[in-house]
Amino acid sequence: MLADWRESPPDRYPFLRQAGDGAARWWRVLQVLALGGLAGLLAASLVMLLVLVIAAGLMAAGGLVGVTEAIGVLTDFSRTGRTLQSYIFELALAGLSSFTAAWTFIAVAARIERRPRLSFLTVAPRFRWRLVSLGLAVATPVLGVSVVIAYLTGDASQAPVLTPGVPVWARLAYVAASAIFLCLAALAEEMLFRGWLLQQTSVYVGKVALLLALNGLLFSLAHADPNLGSFLIRAAMGAAWAWVVLRTGGLEFALGAHLANNLMISLFIKPVSLAPIAARPLDYLELAIEVVGLALMVGVVEWLVRTRAMGRAPSNA
Repeated sequence: MLADWRESPPDRYPFLRQAGDGAARWWRVLQVLALGGLAGLLAASLVMLLVLVIAAGLMAAGGLVGVTEAIGVLTDFSRTGRTLQSYIFELALAGLSSFTAAWTFIAVAARIERRPRLSFLTVAPRFRWRLVSLGLAVATPVLGVSVVIAYLTGDASQAPVLTPGVPVWARLAYVAASAIFLCLAALAEEMLFRGWLLQQTSVYVGKVALLLALNGLLFSLAHADPNLGSFLIRAAMGAAWAWVVLRTGGLEFALGAHLANNLMISLFIKPVSLAPIAARPLDYLELAIEVVGLALMVGVVEWLVRTRAMGRAPSNA
């Protein structure tokens, strides 16, 4: 029931019970953070270096620049006059490195806690990609409304995918890269925040409401965005997606919704870039639209769970 967020202890939810008693040992949590964090950082660094070398090699193969100059161009994220396809490098860099770091971290955590890696992702015997598709299908039209409002109010510029003068092949390549690499990035964040972190903190936090708020807060802080509006929106997203994970027994639906959010931004608002984030004032309309959209998504999930339209939900007894 929706009221569970205030009344029920976290251990009522099957997804959280998968952490087991071992998660209550603080020294084991510190061990996971230290070893998993270091292993994830090293793995991500290697992947980033590999992506950079491959991208620079492809640029140099064109004969216009050397490898060293190509590396300089690729790492100048604030450069002007960029082509749409140039952002594929940042999509690959962010998606592959974040997924590698998260999966390595989860692998270390699974080894230390002596449980399957899948237990950090779902209570189901296998990852439910059908629920990922369902989450994507539910969230896309809801988020599409916010995109339309952004255009009507003048808060959005030209949609990246509709940039004039861009060849069809470049548009298709950008869309494909966005879908693949943003899915990896979303999965990475879901594994870390709605997977490992949600399960670990539930051992120490006795109220679901506080658990959701904490997850949203930490999720938003991790993005290091200086803008208050973006911080509040991400915190709301993190809390809403954490509730969805509890109700569906896994990360799958939340992953689809997370991917929908990332795709809407990348395709219709602005390209994914690693350039420094510019400060902007708090947009109350944007904040309200996002919160309403998240509430609608949560409502749809509640209806789907209660009617078992997405299959038999895990028992919360």
